Amino acid sequence: MVTDLNKKVIVKNLCSWGVGFPRINSNGDVSIAKNGQISLIADEIIAQCYNNNKLFVGNDGKGSHANIYIDDKELRVEVGFESKDNKETQNIIDEAKIKSLFELKTLSTFKKRFEETIVTDAEKALVIELIKKLKINDYDKIKYVEEYTGYKVS
Repeated sequence: MVTDLNKKVIVKNLCSWGVGFPRINSNGDVSIAKNGQISLIADEIIAQCYNNNKLFVGNDGKGSHANIYIDDKELRVEVGFESKDNKETQNIIDEAKIKSLFELKTLSTFKKRFEETIVTDAEKALVIELIKKLKINDYDKIKYVEEYTGYKVS
C-alpha cells in the first residue's frame, strides 16, 4: 500500500508524440510532451490506473506496452504492474531492450523476437528513433524494421 497518496511521482511519456488525458481527482487535463515527463500526485496516478486509462495500463491492464511509465516502484507494485520481489516487472520498451534485440545473431531470431516485443504504434516509432540515436548499423535488420513498422529510418 502506498503510504503517501499526496507524494509527487514522475511519469514519463514513452511516445514520440505528446499525450494527454483528463484528471479524475481534480479539475483540468494533463498533457505530457513527446518523450517528456511530469510529476503527478500518487492518488491521481492510482485513479488513472484503476480507471483503466490505456496510456498507463497498456494492452493487458498490467502496464505491458504502456505509453506512460510510472517512475516509482512502490506505485507500480500498488497498481499491479510489478511485484515487490521483482519476479514480475512491467513490460515496457526502452533502450536496453532495443539494444538486446539488435544483438541477436540470426535474422530469423531477430524477426521473431521483434514481433513479440514491439507491438504498439508508439513502440514502432520509438524503435525508429532509437536506431538513429544508438547509431545501429545492421542493414538487414533495419530493412526488416522498416517493413514491419511502416516507418523509414532515414
